[in-house]
Amino acid sequence: MEKPAADTYSSPFALFYLFNLIVGVGALNLPRAFNTAGLPVATVLIAVLCLFGYMAATFVTEAMAAANAYAAMEDKSKTTPVSYSSNVGEENDIKPLLEPNDVLEKPQDYGSGGLLLSSESHVLRPEYYEITKKFELGTMANMFFHPVGIFLYYLVICMFLYGDLAIYAVTIPKSLATVFCSIGNDNQTSVNQTGPTQNFTECIGNLAQAEFYYIFLAIIALVLSPLAFFNLQKTKILQLITTVMRIFAFTLMIIIALYYISNGNRATPTIADGKAFPSLFGVSVYAFMCQHSIPGIITPMKSKRWLYHIMAADFILVLSLYYLLSYTGAFWLGKDINSLHSLDYFIPWNLYPASSKILKLCGYYLALFPVFTLSTSFPIIAITLRENLKSLVRTLLILMKRDVTYPFLVDRIVFPLFVVIPPIGIAFGTQNIDILVSVTGSYPGVCVQYLVPVALAFAGMRAIKKKYGKYQNQYRSPFRHWIFFVVLTIWSGICIVLVTVYLPLKYA
Repeated sequence: MEKPAADTYSSPFALFYLFNLIVGVGALNLPRAFNTAGLPVATVLIAVLCLFGYMAATFVTEAMAAANAYAAMEDKSKTTPVSYSSNVGEENDIKPLLEPNDVLEKPQDYGSGGLLLSSESHVLRPEYYEITKKFELGTMANMFFHPVGIFLYYLVICMFLYGDLAIYAVTIPKSLATVFCSIGNDNQTSVNQTGPTQNFTECIGNLAQAEFYYIFLAIIALVLSPLAFFNLQKTKILQLITTVMRIFAFTLMIIIALYYISNGNRATPTIADGKAFPSLFGVSVYAFMCQHSIPGIITPMKSKRWLYHIMAADFILVLSLYYLLSYTGAFWLGKDINSLHSLDYFIPWNLYPASSKILKLCGYYLALFPVFTLSTSFPIIAITLRENLKSLVRTLLILMKRDVTYPFLVDRIVFPLFVVIPPIGIAFGTQNIDILVSVTGSYPGVCVQYLVPVALAFAGMRAIKKKYGKYQNQYRSPFRHWIFFVVLTIWSGICIVLVTVYLPLKYA
């Protein structure tokens, strides 16, 4: 049963929600990668990646419309034994990409291309393509992909979510340790011409900042990890609060950087550095990542008439924000930009001039805002990973023709442990956010952002044409020509190869 119209929203709110969805933690890592690679190269590359990200988003939308049409016809003909959809308004900020019961019980249930085929032929009317029900990427993969394709989908989405959690697990304690250890450490911190240089060799007593990082990481693990054993949802109020905090923080960063530059604190940006390409590419892909959550943003929209125009406007706005954030950071700090850019605006309270109370407050806010926003997202992403990990194992067992029933201990204990232990372990092993973002963005990120949308749009169109003859999808991507499918696929392969070649050179 559909929820009342109160759960839907207008186009301006959709613009706002999609903007918030795209701009995430990746934006904090972008300025350093942008400057390190060189302004000319970085300026062109992130514009290209912005365009490709928009293309992929339109492919996801087209696949959603195809899934709505296909499900409507299957419901009408009574040949679909499972429901592939959820009602409008049931989306939260982050949801599992496939519910556990959505996986079919045996490979024989699939027809050609992974579809449940009917022996009857029906007329597929254009209005069936209306996006009235939400189809997550995992659900669409289950509808349109072969079982092997479904397994590969869950493999890459789980790898991406593991990388996500590892980045969060490093960012939160790193921010806390920096702020905590700066209080009263005026002998270990100085403000140079371009900005703050933080090197807290001692924090409290004989403990260094690096040791406090591990203390805070242990606290985060003890507090947030147990939430992966339960079912949580991000409430609308919490989502709104984090959105306002994020927008306010990025606005402050740009204003404060311009303030420092106008007062003579300037640096010389890097012109070009080929070895920095892997970091820039991985961070840029990560910074435009939104495709896996688009179904929850698009479906509740009251009117989808200008859907692709709204998407284009959002990507242009995000690109403009990234340019402002990266250029101001580059001309203010140059090569001294922190890998977590929010920490560049923070210096110990006793080093601010007496007249800089506002800068002091802003510095604390910018240093700590990732702690709140990422802490609220960590358990939600962990639960999302848990459900997708279950689906990955279930799909593998189906392919092996094995029993897919999980014992209570495995379902409630083993899977949550497998979710939280690897990212926390990675965070204990490294504090290098650059390499975590590079690897996450360059490998599973490329697959989730480019290859999965291309495959879903192509498979959905092919399945409907094969079964119903015509494909009258009013939500077809503006990039509907086959050449764009090929371009995005080849681009993904080239980038993975280049990153694989250059990444070892950078960290050798």
